[in-house]
Amino acid sequence: MDEILFICTGNTCRSPMAEGLFRARGGEKKTGLRAASAGLFTQDGLPASGNAVKAAAERGADIAAHRSRRLTPQLAQGARYLVCMTGAHYDSLCALLPDQAAKIFTLLPEDVSDPFGGDLETYRRAAAEIDRGVQAVITQLGGPDGELGK
Repeated sequence: MDEILFICTGNTCRSPMAEGLFRARGGEKKTGLRAASAGLFTQDGLPASGNAVKAAAERGADIAAHRSRRLTPQLAQGARYLVCMTGAHYDSLCALLPDQAAKIFTLLPEDVSDPFGGDLETYRRAAAEIDRGVQAVITQLGGPDGELGK
């Protein structure tokens, strides 16, 4: 199964919530893409932040078992789409992986706010933004064209 890889900075907040919400909204079945996530600047094996776990759970996504992983060229190569949380992530990925720029996208036209270190309400707001973007991605990928950016 092809993979959609959600990308953020540390892979402990936004991208794990996007991965979990993609699954919770039936994205894997509707699009035929397996959801995964990674971070640009992280180390492997960190748990999702507690408030990310709570905010995702409130929206029906279980990310309690998530462990971070750093984006590698091999992970990127294996993904059909790389979906970033911010324009800065997008710019960094396009610079790092220019040969893969055609499969790099942002989740939303605007940046998804970074809840890192915030209270639960801050994470809830980020989860709502992410959920909106994830549902739009699922709709686009499950539509007649079945491609992002079309």
